[in-house]
Amino acid sequence: MSGLWVTASELGPYSNTEYAEEAAQAASFLLWAMSGRRFNGVTTVTERYACAKRAYRMGPSSKNYSATLINGEAYNVPIADFDQYAELVSDGLSPESRIKLRGRPVTKIEAIRSRDGKIIDPSSYYLVDHSTIQAVAGVPWTPCNIEITYAYGTPVPTAGKMAARTLAIEFAKLWAGDDDCALPQRVTSIARQGVSYTLLDSQDFIAELRTGIYAIDLFLKSVNPDGAKARSRVFSPDMPRARRYTPKSLPLTVSATNDLTIVRSTPATFTTVGKGLDTSLFASGSGWSPKVVIYSWSETTSNTLESTNVGITGATDVQFSIPYATAHKALGMVDPGSWTLYATRTVSGVEELAEIASGNLTIKMYN
Repeated sequence: MSGLWVTASELGPYSNTEYAEEAAQAASFLLWAMSGRRFNGVTTVTERYACAKRAYRMGPSSKNYSATLINGEAYNVPIADFDQYAELVSDGLSPESRIKLRGRPVTKIEAIRSRDGKIIDPSSYYLVDHSTIQAVAGVPWTPCNIEITYAYGTPVPTAGKMAARTLAIEFAKLWAGDDDCALPQRVTSIARQGVSYTLLDSQDFIAELRTGIYAIDLFLKSVNPDGAKARSRVFSPDMPRARRYTPKSLPLTVSATNDLTIVRSTPATFTTVGKGLDTSLFASGSGWSPKVVIYSWSETTSNTLESTNVGITGATDVQFSIPYATAHKALGMVDPGSWTLYATRTVSGVEELAEIASGNLTIKMYN
């Protein structure tokens, strides 16, 4: 299961109760499992693929030779130079013109980056069978060592979301000790003619993957009438084994008003005008000058803007522009990072830094 079917904020009057978050998680997981694990939700991932034709290779020994079927017979074909090319002209038919993605069904291709970090023109490829990227015949194509960001999965139907909301509310009631909970209990007390006794419900409906609540079981019966435990799957050793990245989340810094986003190759621009920042250090004759450094998430890599990208636009105003290539060099292709504006000067050969402002920095893959 990739995402929740219902969130705590969707539980109406129970959204702010003590167990709202746990109820949403439990309801989402249980209905996902009881419906046959069919509706995983839509997930966006970034994966790196080696050469399309040899994407299934494993182990260091396979770098020199790979078994290839030729006219019905298997041959060890040398492929030492196969990874070296950066571009070819797609014929739209050969294996080099196609890349089969790991996650399916694919709902959207967000962006494809070449090995040097450039965005590949979306008009040069298209999606086939919700699983395969097909290059347009006659256009330059780079099937080696590229990174693909795409969305895949099965959206949860509206009936499933409403069933999850109903179940989550009942869980919140149950754990809060609300007597109005509609979930069936195993112990039932009965009093007749002055005689009290207890019955233990066998709860056979659980074995049938039902909850005992009509609105929820109606959904489960419609999407999983045979009580399947999981979706059927086919394993193929020839499928590409992509390396999947899980992007880290923001914020790295708390100053949300200073956050910057680069949309593809469009630079992110920041100016101190109206930001309320103290830039008096840059006054004429002070000896201080502005400096902007971009840091990765873990601050293990950084990159300093060129002087042409940072300037003083007024008596106390600083403006800078972060190019895509500069940010990509420091952040990589997936994770966010941060930027910091310093005042810098050199005294007796030693650089002095004074931090002026900072913010988060992200690279947006699409408009």
